Amino acid sequence: MKRVKKLKGDLGGEYVYQRFMSDREVSRLQRQVPLQFEDTVAASLTVGCMKINAVLFQSEDALRLGYDVYVKDSPGSSEWICFDCPSDRASLKESDMLAVLDRIVTENGLSYTECCFEQLEGIMPPDKKV
Repeated sequence: MKRVKKLKGDLGGEYVYQRFMSDREVSRLQRQVPLQFEDTVAASLTVGCMKINAVLFQSEDALRLGYDVYVKDSPGSSEWICFDCPSDRASLKESDMLAVLDRIVTENGLSYTECCFEQLEGIMPPDKKV
Protein backbone atom coordinates (compact mmCIF):
# COMPACT_ATOMS: atom_id res chain seq x y z
CA MET A 1 0.00 0.00 0.00
CA LYS A 2 2.97 2.33 0.42
CA ARG A 3 3.46 2.40 -3.35
CA VAL A 4 -0.22 3.24 -3.93
CA LYS A 5 -0.09 6.13 -1.44
CA LYS A 6 3.16 7.48 -2.89
CA LEU A 7 1.88 7.52 -6.46
CA LYS A 8 -1.47 9.02 -5.40
CA GLY A 9 0.42 11.77 -3.60
CA ASP A 10 2.83 12.38 -6.49
CA LEU A 11 0.28 12.27 -9.32
CA GLY A 12 -2.89 13.55 -7.66
CA GLY A 13 -5.77 13.44 -10.15
CA GLU A 14 -3.69 11.52 -12.68
CA TYR A 15 -3.92 8.44 -10.43
CA VAL A 16 -7.38 6.88 -10.72
CA TYR A 17 -8.55 3.43 -9.62
CA GLN A 18 -12.06 2.35 -10.59
CA ARG A 19 -13.75 -0.93 -9.83
CA PHE A 20 -16.80 -1.80 -11.91
CA MET A 21 -17.45 -5.37 -10.73
CA SER A 22 -17.04 -7.24 -7.47
CA ASP A 23 -15.14 -10.52 -7.13
CA ARG A 24 -18.50 -12.18 -6.53
CA GLU A 25 -19.95 -10.81 -9.79
CA VAL A 26 -16.91 -12.02 -11.75
CA SER A 27 -17.15 -15.49 -10.19
CA ARG A 28 -20.89 -15.69 -10.91
CA LEU A 29 -20.37 -14.77 -14.56
CA GLN A 30 -17.54 -17.31 -14.88
CA ARG A 31 -19.80 -20.05 -13.48
CA GLN A 32 -22.87 -19.06 -15.53
CA VAL A 33 -21.57 -17.70 -18.82
CA PRO A 34 -24.20 -15.64 -20.64
CA LEU A 35 -24.97 -16.67 -24.23
CA GLN A 36 -23.98 -13.26 -25.57
CA PHE A 37 -20.97 -11.87 -23.74
CA GLU A 38 -18.78 -8.95 -24.76
CA ASP A 39 -15.41 -8.17 -23.17
CA THR A 40 -16.09 -6.25 -19.96
CA VAL A 41 -13.72 -4.07 -17.93
CA ALA A 42 -14.04 -5.17 -14.30
CA ALA A 43 -11.47 -2.71 -12.88
CA SER A 44 -9.20 0.00 -14.23
CA LEU A 45 -6.10 1.72 -12.88
CA THR A 46 -4.78 4.85 -14.59
CA VAL A 47 -1.38 6.12 -13.47
CA GLY A 48 -0.36 9.15 -15.53
CA CYS A 49 0.52 7.95 -19.06
CA MET A 50 -0.13 4.28 -18.24
CA LYS A 51 -3.36 2.34 -17.73
CA ILE A 52 -4.12 -1.28 -16.85
CA ASN A 53 -7.58 -2.79 -17.19
CA ALA A 54 -8.70 -6.07 -15.64
CA VAL A 55 -10.94 -7.44 -18.40
CA LEU A 56 -13.36 -10.33 -18.32
CA PHE A 57 -13.26 -11.97 -21.76
CA GLN A 58 -14.55 -15.06 -23.54
CA SER A 59 -11.91 -17.72 -24.26
CA GLU A 60 -12.53 -21.02 -26.07
CA ASP A 61 -14.19 -22.73 -23.13
CA ALA A 62 -14.83 -20.17 -20.38
CA LEU A 63 -14.79 -16.56 -19.24
CA ARG A 64 -11.33 -15.49 -18.11
CA LEU A 65 -9.99 -12.46 -16.30
CA GLY A 66 -6.92 -10.89 -17.87
CA TYR A 67 -5.06 -7.61 -18.19
CA ASP A 68 -4.80 -5.08 -21.00
CA VAL A 69 -2.10 -2.41 -20.64
CA TYR A 70 -2.35 0.91 -22.45
CA VAL A 71 0.03 3.86 -22.93
CA LYS A 72 -0.30 7.43 -24.14
CA ASP A 73 2.14 8.62 -26.77
CA SER A 74 2.29 11.97 -24.96
CA PRO A 75 1.13 13.00 -21.48
CA GLY A 76 -1.53 15.40 -22.79
CA SER A 77 -3.04 12.99 -25.30
CA SER A 78 -6.62 11.83 -24.83
CA GLU A 79 -6.07 8.59 -26.78
CA TRP A 80 -4.79 5.31 -25.35
CA ILE A 81 -2.69 2.83 -27.33
CA CYS A 82 -2.76 -0.88 -26.48
CA PHE A 83 0.76 -1.82 -25.36
CA ASP A 84 0.61 -5.30 -23.83
CA CYS A 85 -1.65 -8.09 -22.63
CA PRO A 86 0.45 -9.72 -19.90
CA SER A 87 -0.27 -13.29 -18.90
CA ASP A 88 -0.09 -12.54 -15.15
CA ARG A 89 -2.88 -13.95 -13.03
CA ALA A 90 -5.36 -11.08 -13.01
CA SER A 91 -6.82 -9.53 -9.90
CA LEU A 92 -9.24 -6.69 -9.25
CA LYS A 93 -7.20 -5.46 -6.29
CA GLU A 94 -5.63 -2.04 -6.78
CA SER A 95 -2.28 -3.03 -5.25
CA ASP A 96 -2.05 -6.16 -7.44
CA MET A 97 -2.83 -4.19 -10.58
CA LEU A 98 -0.23 -1.57 -9.65
CA ALA A 99 2.41 -4.25 -9.06
CA VAL A 100 1.88 -5.63 -12.59
CA LEU A 101 1.90 -2.12 -14.06
CA ASP A 102 5.11 -1.23 -12.15
CA ARG A 103 6.79 -4.36 -13.52
CA ILE A 104 5.80 -3.55 -17.10
CA VAL A 105 6.97 0.07 -16.74
CA THR A 106 10.33 -1.07 -15.34
CA GLU A 107 10.90 -3.89 -17.85
CA ASN A 108 10.14 -1.67 -20.83
CA GLY A 109 11.80 1.58 -19.74
CA LEU A 110 8.47 3.42 -19.63
CA SER A 111 7.37 6.29 -17.40
CA TYR A 112 4.17 7.33 -15.68
CA THR A 113 4.87 11.02 -16.36
CA GLU A 114 6.93 11.31 -19.56
CA CYS A 115 6.63 10.29 -23.17
CA CYS A 116 9.06 7.43 -23.87
CA PHE A 117 8.36 7.07 -27.56
CA GLU A 118 10.29 8.58 -30.43
CA GLN A 119 8.13 10.97 -32.40
CA LEU A 120 8.11 10.06 -36.07
CA GLU A 121 7.74 12.81 -38.63
CA GLY A 122 5.78 11.94 -41.70
CA ILE A 123 2.80 12.64 -43.84
CA MET A 124 -0.58 12.15 -42.22
CA PRO A 125 -3.20 10.36 -44.33
CA PRO A 126 -5.85 12.73 -45.70
CA ASP A 127 -9.27 12.74 -44.09
CA LYS A 128 -11.70 10.61 -46.05
CA LYS A 129 -14.79 12.42 -47.27
CA VAL A 130 -17.97 10.43 -47.48
